[in-house]
This record gives sequence, C-alpha cells and structure tokens, in this order.
Amino acid sequence: MEAELQEKDDWAKIRKTLILSYKYDSNWEDAINLFNKRLQRKFFEPIQHIIKEKKLKGEGFTIVTVQCALIEMFAAFRVGKIFNHNKLSNSPNYEYKESQRMFTSFLNSASIFKDNFWQLNEKNKSEIGRPYNAKDFYKQVRCGLMHEARTKGDWHITATPLTKSVKSEKQFLVTEDGKIKIYRTVLHYRLLDYLREYSVSLRKDAKESEELRKFFARKLDHLFDFKSDLKYDWWTE
Repeated sequence: MEAELQEKDDWAKIRKTLILSYKYDSNWEDAINLFNKRLQRKFFEPIQHIIKEKKLKGEGFTIVTVQCALIEMFAAFRVGKIFNHNKLSNSPNYEYKESQRMFTSFLNSASIFKDNFWQLNEKNKSEIGRPYNAKDFYKQVRCGLMHEARTKGDWHITATPLTKSVKSEKQFLVTEDGKIKIYRTVLHYRLLDYLREYSVSLRKDAKESEELRKFFARKLDHLFDFKSDLKYDWWTE
C-alpha cells in the first residue's frame, strides 16, 4: 500500500509539469520511469521469480494469466483507451468495452508478435492470422484463463525446451503433435522487449511520439484514479 501511495504522489507532482507541452523532456522521462518501475515491481519481477524457481508444476497458468493482462494493458496504453464495461453511445471516444478488438488488434500489429500472429508476405506487406489466429488465442487462452482458469481447445502452456534461448527466441507459439504450445518464458522476454520498445517510442522527438505521450498521460491519470479534467489537454477527445 505504501508503494502505491508513493507512486500516486509522484504522478501528482509529475503531471503538473506536463500540462503545457508534449515535447519530450526530463519531466516526461520521470513519468516513463515511474511507469517502468511500477510494471517491473508488480508484474515482471514476480514472473521472473516464478520462472527462476523452475518447479514445472503448473506455474505457467499463473504466468500466462498475468501476461494476458499485460497484453491488454499495453494495447490500451498505446491508443489511450480506457475500459468501461458500461460504455454508452454518448460516452467519451477514449472509452472502450470490446476487449477482444483491443486485444487482437495489438496481437496483429505489435512487432513482438511477428511470426506468431502476423507475417510479412513476399511484397513486404503484413498478413494477419499467420501462422496463428489472434482471435483463437483471445478466446481459448485469454478468456479461458480469465473466466475458467484453464486453456481450451488445442492450446497448451509449457516451459521452453532447453534447446531454445528464451531471451532471443522470437516465436513463442509452436505446433507439436496436434497441440499449440505456448512457451510462456519466451513470451515473458518478448513482453519485456515491448516495454523497452514502447519506452523508446515515448522518448522520441516526433509528432507520433507526442500523440503517444498524450495517450500515456491520460492512461496514467486513470491508473492513479485522477478523474477527467479538461484543464489537462490529454483528456480532450
């Protein structure tokens, strides 16, 4: 609880310095570091601890459940969307209630999911659903774990074979003996890669990064329970 209160207090101080500009500076760096430290402390470090134990007694279900939560969180941060199960037609445009669309759109576009849920064809254009379908992963894995505490269909969670390097292997999905296997430790390192990539994008001096920082600030406000305040431009639609 103390760490949570400190994070909220830190954001309260940082956000006041960001109100006038989306140009990257030391204040934005403070916000990015706050975000990174929170994710490391609450998610990535606990997962790493579980992985290092090497018990191989079903802990993969815990790991992938958390990873599914991280995937949707990253997807929503990228576009500045806030989940609202009761979203109405007149609700703000920055709200969403269709988790599947948010989740699968991210799987079908983020670089870390290349050759898992999308590939480049001979013309260097993205083709989604190859070799694996993002909607199937959402329904059989994400929803299976979140709602029924299990994976469904042919999807199975497993540790990575010793013949593969979890820190460099790109594909975390493979098919063996009719089973689609999820290498949960490979996915752990790919999500760490995404956090680094996202942080780099937030630091760039470019128009696209300014928009990312706007969305980022809105999401941090929501994360730390700051209500919509039009004094802060990131709450405008």
